[in-house]
Amino acid sequence: MFNIAICDDEALICSHIESIILEFQQTIAMKIKIEKFYAGEALCKYIEEEHDFDLIFLDIEMKGMNGIQIGKIIREVRDDYKTKIIYISAKNHYDRQLFDVQPLHFLAKPLIAEKVVDDIKLAIRLSDKTGGFFTYKKGFEKKQVLIKDILYFESLNREVRGVFTKGEETFYDSTENVLRQVDQYQFIQIHRSYIINYAYVCRFKYDEVIMSNGEVLPIGQSRRKDVRKFQMSLEKDN
Repeated sequence: MFNIAICDDEALICSHIESIILEFQQTIAMKIKIEKFYAGEALCKYIEEEHDFDLIFLDIEMKGMNGIQIGKIIREVRDDYKTKIIYISAKNHYDRQLFDVQPLHFLAKPLIAEKVVDDIKLAIRLSDKTGGFFTYKKGFEKKQVLIKDILYFESLNREVRGVFTKGEETFYDSTENVLRQVDQYQFIQIHRSYIINYAYVCRFKYDEVIMSNGEVLPIGQSRRKDVRKFQMSLEKDN
């Protein structure tokens, strides 16, 4: 089951997104559950009652509680960096404060069905519903960890340290081999020694990133431009 919320104070927009999702569901085996909300307060109350979503389509400009406020509650108050948020807006530019919410994407109104479907496919692939694993060797043993449970990798000469949501593991490998496995899942190499999972970044700064576990990792000088491009490509509508 993949749980999607749609929150927009325009009922027609909610119905439009719902119809796109329902049509897409006919092409896949996974069942999708959809909940619609016409006010930010209603969505927040539902979440506070311990209801979780894998993906939220969230309008930025709403009367009362807006999309920015809701995103900050999800990320900062509930400490939830797994739920994917796709912002929708009639505007074609976005305030820098939205970057702290770490949205998966921005979609401009009027919505294009193909772009909505592409983002749903990406959200499904990035979630544990797809069963994505990173595989590594520890001695003679072959081990796996869910992609969604990886915060970052650190290169230690001939070894790599993987930092996960539950513990860490050190194994022999190269950053090149690690990146080859994970780059399709929104990982980026920010430094010759670090490959990070975008899903667990709390904040990007000019020369460092702050991870959800509080660790501060450096951005290499030669990689700052690429990191910025990577960030912008995920945080605005192409």
